[in-house]
Amino acid sequence: MALPWLEIMEPPVARAQTLNPLRFLSVYSPNGMLMDKWTPVNTGMGYTTPELLASLDPYKADFNVLTGLGNYTASLGNIFGGSHTRACGSSLTQCPIASPDQTADISNGISLDQVIANEIGTQTLHKSMVVGSRASSVTGNCEDSYSCAYNNNISWSGPTTPMGKQINPKDIFDSLFADLPTDPMMPAPPVDNKAFYQKSILDVVMGRAEALKAKLGKTDKAKLEEYLSAVREVEMRIARLIDGSVSMRECNLPPAPADLTDELPFQEHLDTISDLIALAFQCDITRVGTFMFEHSFDDLHTFGFLGVNGDHHDITHDPDGDAQEQIINNFYVERFAYLVGKLKAATEGDSNVLYNSIVYFTSEFGNAFVHDHRNLPMIVAGNAGGKFATGQHINYPLAPGDGEGVDGRGHRDDTQLAHLHLTTLHAMGIQQAAFGHDENNEPMATTTLTEFVV
Repeated sequence: MALPWLEIMEPPVARAQTLNPLRFLSVYSPNGMLMDKWTPVNTGMGYTTPELLASLDPYKADFNVLTGLGNYTASLGNIFGGSHTRACGSSLTQCPIASPDQTADISNGISLDQVIANEIGTQTLHKSMVVGSRASSVTGNCEDSYSCAYNNNISWSGPTTPMGKQINPKDIFDSLFADLPTDPMMPAPPVDNKAFYQKSILDVVMGRAEALKAKLGKTDKAKLEEYLSAVREVEMRIARLIDGSVSMRECNLPPAPADLTDELPFQEHLDTISDLIALAFQCDITRVGTFMFEHSFDDLHTFGFLGVNGDHHDITHDPDGDAQEQIINNFYVERFAYLVGKLKAATEGDSNVLYNSIVYFTSEFGNAFVHDHRNLPMIVAGNAGGKFATGQHINYPLAPGDGEGVDGRGHRDDTQLAHLHLTTLHAMGIQQAAFGHDENNEPMATTTLTEFVV
């Protein structure tokens, strides 16, 4: 129980806001999107929901659709191969990756999630969670001699250290909740976890408080009693402001998911991980995460359960494959909508976890047929605790010209992902001056986006 609880002269509303932490999550879907089905035809608050975003319509007020963002760093290096790999590897780092003809060693940058985790990760039991449906690899050739490290991972703790994903829901659950700190003077959580986690903070620390009282003189005992009474009053004021009760943050742990002994149905696998992300954020076990629905350049996963024949990657390069590609795109957007719904349903005070988060949903390309690095699909969900205005479609016009005109190569003067990443850092309270770098080690972004920042 920290001393800031003594600051009870603040208005209750201000105190309630400070109790809700900010979170960041990036969700990745492979092989681009059909941008003509994704992009709203109009901009602003009253945009018409396009076909691919139909499943997100119930949450339209909770996110922004950003179009026109580019990933120029994906166009650097050996541009005649590894387009998926370069785009995926640089998505959250905004740094050019090592080309296969330059060095045998992997080289990238620190990803946005890990920059945030390095700043705020010590405030929670886990710095971050890095999850997905398929295990990461840092060896092997996954595309045109590029290391699998780049298209198996979007989270990087350093230039040569991709963060391996956890994929088994049971392992994720155990890593998050099995190691909760124990204290001989703290009551063990009962079977009814909901009741335990709704206790006052005083109920949790009372054993230590009583032990401390035994060591104090009369004056210090009086001060401690006054302190504890003040804490209780703050709790009750906040609770009354919220819903008239005296319950605090809910953290109701469900039974652990089944072990991944056999491959789960794909939808169940993804949704179970989404459940765990929402739970980890609500319980404040971590505030940072990345979730890869699948690897970039996915040519293994099939969607027969959706009535689709062939693998996702090959379908994107089939001139007659749009109908099947749209089915797959819809599936991934629906899975993101499920996650958004879980985050919004996770209430905290007079707010919810989604409101107090920044949640990306994107892919390595816009149009995968041409490997487009200039117009990426991007949703930014959540209000960053009130720092972001949502419910808009914002289009960033592309710079004149066609970039280098090779394999969807990006344009340096487009609005880059790095600008969004820097905006996110500032919203998270991390006042970094720049984000990412190009082939000349010049910053990719030194300015933030302003169109949706309150």
